[in-house]
Amino acid sequence: MTVLFMSCQEKRADFFERDAKEYTEKKCPQQMDAFTTLDSIVFKKDLGAGTLVQYYTLDLSPEQRELLMNKLGDLQNENLRVIRNSIPLHSHREAGVDFSYIYLDRDSGEKIAEFTYTKKDYE
Repeated sequence: MTVLFMSCQEKRADFFERDAKEYTEKKCPQQMDAFTTLDSIVFKKDLGAGTLVQYYTLDLSPEQRELLMNKLGDLQNENLRVIRNSIPLHSHREAGVDFSYIYLDRDSGEKIAEFTYTKKDYE
């Protein structure tokens, strides 16, 4: 996510939505590591402050997938650490935005995992 200043006329939710769209258009798909691709980021204006959703595709062998399934707690904790410490997400945290991470299998498109974090989780 980019750190941008929003105009006085722009609502936060509109800014977050535009910022996520621009990031996706400019930087996605983005290879995060040998197995993980960030496909897109979407800001959903839902109830409350909204939700920043990050969609990832995982390219895993059956053995790697099994290992990941046994380490989902570690992945969940790492996502939370990133939310708490990321400078580009500071304005989202201040606004009380929820964060959602969705991981899909590259071959089947099947959802492997989904984690959602609320303000209560990251404060």
